[in-house]
Amino acid sequence: KISVNSNMKIPYIASYLAFREAPVFMKLIDIQKEHCPHLTPQVILMDGNGVWHPRRAGIASHFGVLSGIPCFGVSKNVLYADGITREKIEDLLTEKAPGENQYIEVIGDSGNVLGLAYNVTGSVKNAVYISVGHKIRLTTACDIFKSVTKYRNCEPIRQADFLSREMVAKLS
Repeated sequence: KISVNSNMKIPYIASYLAFREAPVFMKLIDIQKEHCPHLTPQVILMDGNGVWHPRRAGIASHFGVLSGIPCFGVSKNVLYADGITREKIEDLLTEKAPGENQYIEVIGDSGNVLGLAYNVTGSVKNAVYISVGHKIRLTTACDIFKSVTKYRNCEPIRQADFLSREMVAKLS
């Protein structure tokens, strides 16, 4: 486990997460590469979006380009982009993928594939949204997500959440 303390100078602004958080992630990757380059990840799952984004470049795209590491985004919330709304997704999931571990490809009004809406639990209201970020195919991202997911959130992101909350609690 490695961590860095960082003073967030950029405020949280929805859909601009990459500008706030990617520099911190790059510090972590730089430390990791310096101390144990043989453990550089083959793929990174980001808690956020990739091309499913108003500018088609969320944190998974941004960080992937900066790091050169394949990345994809996993989000628990629908990011309204390219005509896609939560209501549309819930209707599509109810019609085409109502069961546990079923998913649909999400295509925006532009005709571009934004990602997948993945019904992990069997509740369309608790779907998870997967989108490619950098140097990875959507089918590969889906296969990786399936292989590391037991609960609603995939295990790598779930564990990162636990660890970060633990560290924040120690600082308080």
